[in-house]
Amino acid sequence: MRAFAVLCVVVLLASACSDPPTKEHDQAEGALAAARAADAAIYAPEELNTAIAALQKYDTAVAQRDYRLALSLALEAFNGANEAAKRAGNEKAAARSRAEALVAELDALLKTAAVRLTGTSMPRLNAPTAERVRQNIPGATQALQEARTRLGAADYRGVVSLIESIVQQFRVDLGGAAPATGRGRG
Repeated sequence: MRAFAVLCVVVLLASACSDPPTKEHDQAEGALAAARAADAAIYAPEELNTAIAALQKYDTAVAQRDYRLALSLALEAFNGANEAAKRAGNEKAAARSRAEALVAELDALLKTAAVRLTGTSMPRLNAPTAERVRQNIPGATQALQEARTRLGAADYRGVVSLIESIVQQFRVDLGGAAPATGRGRG
C-alpha cells in the first residue's frame, strides 16, 4: 500500500512536469494583447518584438517537450510585453505632450505673424522676412488644420513630423517673438 502511495506521488509529479505551461503562455498572450492595445508597435517596437520572439520560441520548446525552457520563455514574453506596454504608455504621453505643445505654438506664431505683418502692436518685419512669412502662412495654416486632425486621431508622431519644421521656421522669421496677446509690446 505504501509503495502504491509513493508510486502515485511520482506519477503526479511526472505528469505535472509533462504538461506545457499553458497558464503562463496564456498570461503572456494577454500581456502581448495589452501591449499592442497600448500602441507598443509604434512606441516600443523593440520590447514588443522581443516578447513576441520569446513566445514564438516557447512554441518550439513545447514542440520539443522542453517544458522548463517553455516556462522560462513564457515568463520572459510576459515580462517583456508588460515592459513594452509601460514604455509605450510613457512614450505616447511624451509624444502627445510634444504634439499638443507644437500645435499651440504654431497657432500662436500664426497670430503673432499676422500682428507683425500689420505692425499694429509689435514692430513690423523687414521686407524680405515679411514676404517669406506671407508666403508661408497659407501652408502653415493648412498644416495646422491637418495637425489638429491628426491630434484628434492620436497620431502624435505624425503631428510632430508635420509641423515641427514649420514652427522652427516661424520662430526664426519672427525672431523668437512671443505669441500675440493683444497688448502692445515695445
